[in-house]
Amino acid sequence: IDIALATIQMSHVEFSHMADSKANIMITVSSILLTLSVAKIEEGTLVLPSIAAAAFCIPALVFAILCVMPSIAVRAKPIRDDAPLKNFNPLFFMHFSRLSIKRFERELERVISDPQELYQHLSSDIYHAGLVLRKKKFLYLRWSYMSLLFGVGVSGLALVYELI
Repeated sequence: IDIALATIQMSHVEFSHMADSKANIMITVSSILLTLSVAKIEEGTLVLPSIAAAAFCIPALVFAILCVMPSIAVRAKPIRDDAPLKNFNPLFFMHFSRLSIKRFERELERVISDPQELYQHLSSDIYHAGLVLRKKKFLYLRWSYMSLLFGVGVSGLALVYELI
């Protein structure tokens, strides 16, 4: 069971890293294409294909940035040591980082001393990591790829139209 949970957790980390790497590539490619498109528009050559390319590179760039942008609750206040904890997972940094070190140590000791509760929190952590991958990273990455793909198609058609 421990090996299976560790393997699943590492798979999630690898998928997240893979999505971040692909998003960084999309940021670079979209930025370069956008720069080249703007230069062509300013030159006055291939204006229609360049406008089409730029129009689709901007959302591709935005979606790629959203893919790698961390989601944090900036207004989340620290949790008082005497406050009750609801839906709290001491293994998840967005939860435990709001605690004092003493409270964190107590909560972590409580969880690791009960194997059933530890497995429950590990399962919850894996589940929520998977949700972030599916609902955020891979979704935004897909939209970024689709935008770039449509941009290549539309600007290719615009290029053929302009050359004819």
